[in-house]
Formats: sequence, structure tokens, C-alpha cells
Amino acid sequence: MNPIGTRGAGQSREVGTRVPQTQSHERLLQIGRALFEAAGSPADEADLTARNLVVTSLMGGDSHGVIRIPEYLDFIERGSIIPGAAMTVSPRSEGTAVVDCGRNLGPVGATFAIREGIARARRHKVACVITQNCPHVGRLGAYPQIAAEEGLIAIATCNSPISGHFVLPWGGREGRLATNPIAYAVPTGGWPVIADLSTCVAPEGKIRWHRNLALPLPPGWIHDAAGRPSTDPNDFYGPPRGGILPLGGPNGYKGFALGLLVEILGSALAGLSSTDPTRDGNGLCFLVLDPSCFLPLEQFRALMDELAAYIKSSPPADGVDEVLLPGELELRTMNQRSESGIPLDDRTWRAILAHCARLGVPTYQEQPA
Repeated sequence: MNPIGTRGAGQSREVGTRVPQTQSHERLLQIGRALFEAAGSPADEADLTARNLVVTSLMGGDSHGVIRIPEYLDFIERGSIIPGAAMTVSPRSEGTAVVDCGRNLGPVGATFAIREGIARARRHKVACVITQNCPHVGRLGAYPQIAAEEGLIAIATCNSPISGHFVLPWGGREGRLATNPIAYAVPTGGWPVIADLSTCVAPEGKIRWHRNLALPLPPGWIHDAAGRPSTDPNDFYGPPRGGILPLGGPNGYKGFALGLLVEILGSALAGLSSTDPTRDGNGLCFLVLDPSCFLPLEQFRALMDELAAYIKSSPPADGVDEVLLPGELELRTMNQRSESGIPLDDRTWRAILAHCARLGVPTYQEQPA
């Protein structure tokens, strides 16, 4: 039993450490696909959503991967996600559009929106697409990755409604922003450069992962409701709820400024209020650029490979094996977990099994090697 923070003067909370089980990505994909289809999603959209979440976990993004399957199913059951809903495009200029995702599953809506941005960038070399009525989209980096794999550069931002405003503004004690990630992807001669980062110290899903496994948080992630540093994930959830710190530690005003930019692109630019309590879902902004408007794509790829090799040629610091580019660790994790399985906390696994029982979906027992 390890103490992991305080909840008040003289009070400590102790929790144990739970070891996650593992499940194969094939089994989780089968279950996820069947669950979303049983909940009313068309087969192709059920597959897209399940695949998005499973691949995210394969890449090490446990906070935005399989852990979200029961959450999305809960949203469907409550009516805040409408599987199979129609999505519409409202052009604003040759290179810009607003995509109304219709409250369909977030990965479905976000994929539809980035595809719209890709199509417009193909025609006009640069495009900007923003969304409305898009539920939680999972791993933001998945969408610019789609563009990079087709030879385009893409930048994505993603905000959340007021119910998710648990990131503290610089110097504040109450949350005013969401985790507000920024992601980008750039084509190379091989695996794209893919960066995906929250503008706060850690996304809420990572705190949930630590809570579910009864693990302490690293110092500097959260404050409790009184504004005191804590390493107890329960101090974040409350009640009363605490807050996540902006990215940057003692220079957290930088992360706060970036988070504010994401909020502007996801709310004000879309004509939406950041303080509207009736609003739900993510606000996405996709910027897509075709590098061929400046130079031949193959020349750009070669220059990217040259840049990557130059960066990786830096001698590693003490205790570091090698310099990695954004996305390299995720690729290696995906290859490793494809063989060893995806770690899954018991709370998430029990929730998935409960939905299987509710919807009459088989659990697809693992096949012996």
C-alpha cells in the first residue's frame, strides 16, 4: 500500500497498485466492432471507430484508446452520440468548410472532416475545415496522420465543452480550458513525423488510467480543489474537482497560451460559445497543406529524410539510448504490442464485458497460439 497524495490537512489516502491484464488487439477489435454495430452503427463506421481506438492503444495511447469503448457506448445509450447520423458539409470558400458531424461517433465525424480537408487541399493546395456537433474523437494525431500518409502536411486542434474545462489557466485555481491538444503530421520517405500533445501536462484519460490502476500521478500534474499540488488521481475527480496544470511547469503560461489558441479555433472560429452549458463534443480545426505547391513532393520527402537523419545524429545524452523523432516511439510500441497484447485495466475490461452482455455481443475468446 502506497500513500499517493493528500486530500486535506493531516489526511492521506492510500491505494494499492493493480497490474493491468493484456488482451490481443485482434480480440479487442472484434469485440469493439461488434459492440458499436450492435449499438446501431453501420458496419463500416463501427469498424472505423473500433479500429481507431484499438490502434491508438497499440501505439501506447491508452488514455484515448480501448478505455474509450465503454464510454462511447454509454454516450450512445444516453443519446448524446447518434450512430449512423448523417454528416453535412457547408462550404465557406474554395478552401474552407464547416462540417456538421451530426453527433455521429467522433472518429467517424473527424475522419469525414479530415477527408474533406484533404479533398480541398488537393484542389486548392491549402484548406481549413472546422467541425460542429462532433463527439469525442479519440487520438487527435490519427487524423493528420491520414493526410500525411497521402503526401500532405496537416495540423489539427481540438477543444472540449465547458463540462471538460478542468485545465487551470495560468495562475488560476478553477479550470477554464480543456486539455486542448494540438497534433501535426508530415510526410517523409517512410513513417510520417507525427506529433500529438495536450497543451496541459497530461490528458484526463491518463489520470483515469492511473486511477483505474491505483497508481500515483507524477508530481506536477494536478492540483486539488484548494489549489494544492497532489499526486492522488482521486484529488482531481473529487468532489470537489481539482484541476490539471497547463504544459510547461514553471513556464506553464506557454502551455496556457497554446491551449487558449486551441479554444479560439474550436469555439469562436466556429461561431460557438465556450461557456454554453448545453454544448457537447469536440471542436476540431484541420489545416491541410499540399507541399507540392512549393516543390515536388519527392523532393520534399527527401528533404524531410535529410532533416530527420540530421536530428537523429545528435549524440544521445547520458542515460538516453537514441534521439527519437515524434511518432517513432509510437511505431515501435505498436509493433511490440501487436505481439504482446494491449494492457487493459480491470475496470475498463469489466465495463466492456457488461456492454457485451447488455447488447448480446460475444466476447471472442482468445485463440491458442
